[in-house]
Parts: sequence; structure tokens; C-alpha cells
Amino acid sequence: MPLRSVGDPPPAPDPQRCPSLPCSDLITSTFGGRPRVLPEVWTVPLNTASRLASHHHEQWAAETISRDPAADDHVVAAAKRSIDRLNATRVSLIGEIDSWVEQVIRPPGGAPLHTETIGSVIDRLAIAWVRWRRFSETAQLDLSDVDPSLALQQYTELTEAFDTLVLDIHEGRRRIPHWRTLKSYREPR
Repeated sequence: MPLRSVGDPPPAPDPQRCPSLPCSDLITSTFGGRPRVLPEVWTVPLNTASRLASHHHEQWAAETISRDPAADDHVVAAAKRSIDRLNATRVSLIGEIDSWVEQVIRPPGGAPLHTETIGSVIDRLAIAWVRWRRFSETAQLDLSDVDPSLALQQYTELTEAFDTLVLDIHEGRRRIPHWRTLKSYREPR
């Protein structure tokens, strides 16, 4: 997949490339808002992917506040609590995608196991997208020496790897784990 510039629309989804799961182009088109096409069968993962990207934007902002050396201790503590709430929501969103995947994907049991759930990979796609966008914005404002091209390269490689995984799952060459998150973000009693 060729590298895209910030603001370039994603290419139209190719149903031949992603028959059982939405491909990366369709998923990542939700990160900045609604995709051009929202196939009803993929409503859960696409809407949830959009919410994950939104959460990562919020978390990036909260982490920036928490690292501000001039911030008051109360402000930093509030930011850290916000990060915990965002992580709890994030875990729940990943679980929504994984529950949906369990209902629609039945790969053969003998296929090699992939190391992450689809929800976890979509979460990493959202993180990579937010990072690329934030670094691009910072570079345009000339506020940092961060090179957004590296973030774009990582994001692009992750989209390519996701599409390969989707194809491998569809063709029975890989299976995905059906894991549940073991970390709890509940308030202590």
C-alpha cells in the first residue's frame, strides 16, 4: 500500500480483499469519523474502531497533561485518573470487537495461532493512526523534531500486516485466540 499524506482519504474498500472481516482501509476510515461505506454486517467492529481512535486522542491529551513538569499535582492526579478511566473503556471496546469476531469467525482448529485478538490489533491500528496524526500536526506547527514519516511508515506497515492476517484467517491459514482481558480497572474496595 503506498504511503498516504495527512488528509488523504482512504481508498475505497475492496470486498475481494476482506471478505469475512473489514480490511484496514475500511477500519481506518472510521478513525477520523464515519467511513464512506458502512456495511451493516461490520457495524460493531467499525463503530467500535472509531470509538477506540477517539479514546486514544483523549488519552494522548491526558498523557500530555500528566507529563507537564509545570502542572500542579492535583492536575497530574486528575489526568492519571482520566487515563485509568480511558483504559477501562478501551479494554471494554476491545472486548466488544473480540466478542463480535467470535460470533462470525470460525477458523479451522489446526491452523497456527496468531498472538493477538482482532480487537487488540484494531486497537494498535488506532494507536498508530493517532500517533501519526499527532506527529504530523506537531511537525506542521514546527513544535517538535519528530519525523511524522516514521509514524506513517509504522502505521502503513501495521495496516498491511492486518490485511495479511485477515486474508490468512479467511483462507484458514491462521486462527485467532479467544481471550478475555485479565486486567481489571475497577475501583479498589
